[in-house]
Amino acid sequence: MTIFAEKIRRLPETVALAKGGPIDALAAALRGGRGRVAIAIGSGGSTVTADYFARCRSTLSLGPTIVQTPMEYVLSADGWPDCEVWLFSAGANNPDIAAAFETAVRMRAAAIRLVTTRVDGKTALAASTSDIATVHVVPVADPKDGFIATHSMIAMVAALLYASDRLSEKPSASDLTLAFEEAARISTVPDADRPPVKNFKRGDTMIVLHDPQARAVATLIETSLWETGIAAVQRADFRNFAHGRHVWAAKYPDAMFVLAITAAETRSIWAALLDALPPVATSTIDLGFAGRFQIAVAILEGLRLIEVLGDSAGIDPGRPGRGPFAESIYDHSGLEVLARQMTRGVRHKLKAVLLHDPLGQEPLSVCAVGQKRLDDFEKARFRGVVLDYDGTIVYTDDRRAPPSDRLAQHLQRLMDAGVLVAIATGRGGSAGEMLRDVLAPRYHRQVVMGYYNGGHIRTLDIDIAVDQPAQNRDILEVAEWIETHELLAPGVPLKRGRVQLVFDHKDIPDHARFSASVNACPAVMGRRVKVLSSHHSFDILPTPTTKNLVVDVLTDMIGDPRASVLAIGDSGSPIGNDFDLLSIKHGVSVDSVCGNLHGSWSLFGAATTGPDALFRILEAIDTDENGAAVNLRVLELDT
Repeated sequence: MTIFAEKIRRLPETVALAKGGPIDALAAALRGGRGRVAIAIGSGGSTVTADYFARCRSTLSLGPTIVQTPMEYVLSADGWPDCEVWLFSAGANNPDIAAAFETAVRMRAAAIRLVTTRVDGKTALAASTSDIATVHVVPVADPKDGFIATHSMIAMVAALLYASDRLSEKPSASDLTLAFEEAARISTVPDADRPPVKNFKRGDTMIVLHDPQARAVATLIETSLWETGIAAVQRADFRNFAHGRHVWAAKYPDAMFVLAITAAETRSIWAALLDALPPVATSTIDLGFAGRFQIAVAILEGLRLIEVLGDSAGIDPGRPGRGPFAESIYDHSGLEVLARQMTRGVRHKLKAVLLHDPLGQEPLSVCAVGQKRLDDFEKARFRGVVLDYDGTIVYTDDRRAPPSDRLAQHLQRLMDAGVLVAIATGRGGSAGEMLRDVLAPRYHRQVVMGYYNGGHIRTLDIDIAVDQPAQNRDILEVAEWIETHELLAPGVPLKRGRVQLVFDHKDIPDHARFSASVNACPAVMGRRVKVLSSHHSFDILPTPTTKNLVVDVLTDMIGDPRASVLAIGDSGSPIGNDFDLLSIKHGVSVDSVCGNLHGSWSLFGAATTGPDALFRILEAIDTDENGAAVNLRVLELDT
């Protein structure tokens, strides 16, 4: 008897143990995830369990489930902040599942559920100390699977089957456990008439065609045949096979075997395909309604089928003969390292890169660039700090309120240490009025104010209501264009600024029409005027105007062109009014970033934004005779 045969003969023992597993806890976890997106993660045989989990959720109408490998999940740019992450791993000890767990923690999943057979696995131990993770340990009769998953997979499937039954309108309880135990006994007993793959011969390519609802069974066969080298295999649903994959049947009909896994609604589709195919070896497994019980039984029978196919190929699936390189491949920690490098700031930047899809940018590693940027940032000594106002100093939704006292204390602390402070804002005099109220008068002459996005630069002690900039003719031209084309909501007055036009998003009924029309204005087309956007408004200003003019003023005041200036703003996207400012060497966004790897970055991603992020940065600034430095250890990034 082969090692694999010994494993599956004992599967009824594991099925019998399953009813004593964490069924109630799993049922409660399933129920708690109702209405949420769930991400099911597994590798190898655990992918089968992840697929079965997705089928359980679907039959219970709990919500959509995304099945991913650990690597797919780690590299995903999607945040999915309200999703649940379910991890399936026999021993919870491999580096890939550890990487997926660390990623779920960093991405702040709503809940993390680890289903495993061992309480002492590396990831199980880590999950047991997390306040958002739960470990569900299922019992097995044989703790060692062999080369491919057997007992661990069936234990998880049985536990999910029983837990799902608890959520049905009329639970079957003992009847279900008895039925599954009987199915396990029957399906794992050798029988010359089962499973139906008599015509398969060594060297055949196995084509697994399946009803999409039976994906877990098809995945089991595909994964097992490839992992053991029993046969080359291709998996597809019936209609995807019809879109070109049938060519193999035309070229190699004598060297292929088609295994069809049907359900009640797809029998006729398979029958039509079978009628059209040339004479090839085929066999059919029908799963009725493809419900939770039928799929679970089919997984049991699928293991027996793998045993028979292994006998035909002369291969023991429990010990197929792996290469000498197998262990170094399996144990490689590359994904775990990558997961640690994928900080919130890196994910935030990567999402912007993919969103804006910049052309011609050198395809550098976002992780590598992000780490170098952090290293440079940690070493930098700043002689000046430039801050945006709305969305950075004050909340965008509460921008009529004055800056907080704690902000004033931080700015005064920096100025007392000799650090120059400047504000670069799209606002006019209102920003100065509010800052004069919260900063002590003795500091007013020290603060540089870049009003109108840098179009009018004065110190804070100067009231620009009486020291106004000259009227820019191009700005007047755009104002008249907007008025002529009636781009604002009825009743909204058009305020003609001297060096800038500002339009609140809520005052523009059609943003797309506004942008298209303004971009057709001769002053804009001629690049004499540019259109920027903050989180609350459109800013129209002369092309030479930029917040970086404020940085230049600070650099001149410092007297050393090599001196570092820290810039912090919130609108770092390509059309944001902080884009130029945050693209300097040490620009930090507390909200949106651009897609250029050498442009704006955030430290906290989307986890902490606006004034909250600014205060964390200011609190972490240490000062000495050489200037200021941000203590990254105090920030505790990604902990």
